[in-house]
Amino acid sequence: MSEVFQAFTEMIQSRSRATLSYRPQANDQQERSVKSVMTSVGVYAEDPLQQDWDEIADKLVFAINTSQDSTRKETPFNLVHGWDAQSTLRVMTRPSNEDPADSQTH
Repeated sequence: MSEVFQAFTEMIQSRSRATLSYRPQANDQQERSVKSVMTSVGVYAEDPLQQDWDEIADKLVFAINTSQDSTRKETPFNLVHGWDAQSTLRVMTRPSNEDPADSQTH
């Protein structure tokens, strides 16, 4: 790694692991993530000339960000924001006497 990149990772207190240019065994966690995304996209992308990606992308990102990670037992959204995301339908169907501040989700 370059000295600049090493200094940058130290500055943001990030661990980095140098790997060969392409070696899936060295990046197994990232490879699983990519496989999951590709599988999800494959479900929606039946037609290679599909033009409605703007409508599909939001739903796909929400689905990925709210699916529980098997290792961490949390959703990516919760790990980043500290609270669980809720769909519009879930918020709209919440009982009117339920205070969102009382629950762990927002």
